[in-house]
Amino acid sequence: MAVTTLIFDIDDTLYDVGTGFTAHRNGDAVFSFMVSKLGFASMAEAQVVRDEFFAKHHSTVKGLTVAESEGRLPAGAHFEAEMLAEWWAEGLDFTGYLRPDEETIASLRRCPLKLVAFTNGPKRYAARVLETLGLRELFPDGRFFGVEDVMPA
Repeated sequence: MAVTTLIFDIDDTLYDVGTGFTAHRNGDAVFSFMVSKLGFASMAEAQVVRDEFFAKHHSTVKGLTVAESEGRLPAGAHFEAEMLAEWWAEGLDFTGYLRPDEETIASLRRCPLKLVAFTNGPKRYAARVLETLGLRELFPDGRFFGVEDVMPA
């Protein structure tokens, strides 16, 4: 059977973990979201809950969804994946951490296989990462996926 498709994990694969972008996204950016949008009392309190559920589910979206179902969000808080998608897509410092790599772009353009990308983050976030890296045209709609594409409705 011939290989026809290459599937990439976007985060820390299509860009190097050494850029610091993952730490930026999974650190103060998500804790600020949890304080501002979900009503956590402090960044430290937000970090405890996020880290606990991220360790179990390997996704902030999935982790916060489960945390809500288990009553671990502040009273009255409601989490929807789109809330975090918007926060990350509009608030992360993409260009401060990520740069197009011409060698990677050229290699992927030459690749004869179908290219697919996935992230355990929101799809809007994935689109912004691919755009910033200069790779969006190589992963058209229907060939890049976010965590909401695999979570039950």
